[in-house]
Amino acid sequence: MKINSKKGKTNYLNQKGITLIALVVTIVVLLILAGVSINTLFGDNGIIKKAQDAQNRMNNAQESDLNALNELDEFIYDATGKLPSTEDTTPYYPDGTFSKVSRTNLSNGLVIQDENKNEYVWIEVPKSLYANSSYNTETTTGDQKPLSSTECDKIEYCLHKYTDYYRRNSSGTLTSYKDDYYSNKVKEGTGLTSAEYTELKQKMLKSVYENGGFWIGRYEAGIAGNRTSGNIDLETAPAPLSTSKTGTEENPVYPYTYVTCSQAQTIASKLSTEKNYTSSLMFGVQWDLILKHIETKEVKKGTTLETIQSALKDDSSSWGNYYNASFEINRGKYAKFGAISTWYNYNNENGLENCVTYANGTSTKVQATSKSSAILLTTGASDTCKKMNIYDLAGNVREWTLERYSGRTSRCADRGGCYASSSSYSVSGHTYMDDTSGTPNLGFRLSLYK
Repeated sequence: MKINSKKGKTNYLNQKGITLIALVVTIVVLLILAGVSINTLFGDNGIIKKAQDAQNRMNNAQESDLNALNELDEFIYDATGKLPSTEDTTPYYPDGTFSKVSRTNLSNGLVIQDENKNEYVWIEVPKSLYANSSYNTETTTGDQKPLSSTECDKIEYCLHKYTDYYRRNSSGTLTSYKDDYYSNKVKEGTGLTSAEYTELKQKMLKSVYENGGFWIGRYEAGIAGNRTSGNIDLETAPAPLSTSKTGTEENPVYPYTYVTCSQAQTIASKLSTEKNYTSSLMFGVQWDLILKHIETKEVKKGTTLETIQSALKDDSSSWGNYYNASFEINRGKYAKFGAISTWYNYNNENGLENCVTYANGTSTKVQATSKSSAILLTTGASDTCKKMNIYDLAGNVREWTLERYSGRTSRCADRGGCYASSSSYSVSGHTYMDDTSGTPNLGFRLSLYK
């Protein structure tokens, strides 16, 4: 019997369907196509890259257009003398002696100056916040929405809710600092009577409500000559300067220190004598509103909320003159802690060792580990120590306010920290002391409102 050797064998070549080779070829082709597609989408010249480039060009064009519009607005405002405004905020000239500082606006910090070139920055407080349920409602008291500028208690309530983050300590508890009257004794309080304090506070709240903001000194209150003691004749004391005289070494402005809270309030009020506006120390709520203003503007510029809140409340070394901060000094003079009677030009190669370095035309304040190497600066000496066109809010000298501390008999409150403290005394922080003597690390800042 002949056996057919081909019987039972399968001829795979004649079978229909996908072979292994065909499958491999198909996968390779698919991979090639996928690669082409991916490269088409994600390559250097891909669709997505071209779309991104197109978007960037459009964004740049929009930014250029916005810059052009801002420059046009700047030209119009400078030409007409009119101040920029929105529905939420309406800056005003305190009187006819003021003018706008060129190339300042609501985005970068609107600045005006008086006839003596003293400069002030507008602090925005949105008018719309009073109608916002986040700020005008409390479960136990109900609606706190003010219906007019005469409802000062409700206005203050809304402002406190608006600035709530900066009224609390690191653990989230409300601090013991309040805008309450505490003494009319010259060396224990503000020097104001209860009626004067209440009138001043209500005038401020009414103005903030109606205008959507207020003015503060661009610089710490200054004086033409360095102060080395607390001797002040309040009858003849000049009104403080609120300008740095930027760029002049010959005529720097020294912080107005060695001054008590009551003295500072008396001197600050002199600026508006026989004027139609009011000048004074700031209330605590105004200081908190400044912080909220900076927070809002920085977030609009792209800074994360967490970053700016940390800089304002936790560590302000990135933009304040504390002993553990390092930054470039651009103008003015400096003096070492414990030797405030001797001041050195900011670009003096032979200055104080271990405090300031000078090289290649640049002066740099050295980061120190203790206050022994701390330096006090004349006002507005460093552009690093500036936010929204406000100089030295953080550090340099602590600044008296009209707040009181309710926890002890030492009731006078100040804000911002100083050159002889670390940055842990942040710009939002409080300290307190008896109003019996002045120190070289404690000054003040002006507030203007009508």
